[in-house]
Amino acid sequence: MDYLSAAALGAALAADASAAAMTSGIKNNGYRLKGALLTGGSFAVFQTIMPVLGWSIGKVGGGFFDRFDHIAAFGILVFLGVKMLYDFRTDKTVGVCNSSIKELLVLSAATSIDALAAGVALPAAVGADSPIKMLNTVLIIGGVTFVMSVAGYYLGGRLRRFHAGAAGAAGGIVLIVLGVKTLLAG
Repeated sequence: MDYLSAAALGAALAADASAAAMTSGIKNNGYRLKGALLTGGSFAVFQTIMPVLGWSIGKVGGGFFDRFDHIAAFGILVFLGVKMLYDFRTDKTVGVCNSSIKELLVLSAATSIDALAAGVALPAAVGADSPIKMLNTVLIIGGVTFVMSVAGYYLGGRLRRFHAGAAGAAGGIVLIVLGVKTLLAG
């Protein structure tokens, strides 16, 4: 098993999660350890489970899911981005606004759809050709995602200090751009 490739894959898969975690940090002011750990944990759990599901789907269904994964991710991310833009435009209590658990779980699922698709290729990409190697790989992906998401959450909080409304709008735009990127890459 190639650990360096697994870590690089983890970082690539975690990029979207980290950007989305930054939007949570913007929205939640980014300075609460509980929020950072919850956000990082949610993204990490989804990024750990989804490659295993993708590997399973690849074994059973081949490339069927590959045709639709990018469309689903696009729709979810754009919806959440537009909602965030609207919330920051209309909400006068931005400083005390918090992401709901439901919103965090939906965002975690949407940003991990690419991990689901990547799960199909894990055996060839990083040499995860046995259950133990697969477990090691997904734990590395989850660990990298956790670290990058917590960092993104705190970075979002730092950006928010400059101007909460502009940072919130930027967070919404980031989600929309991630959605469009996912659609175009699909």
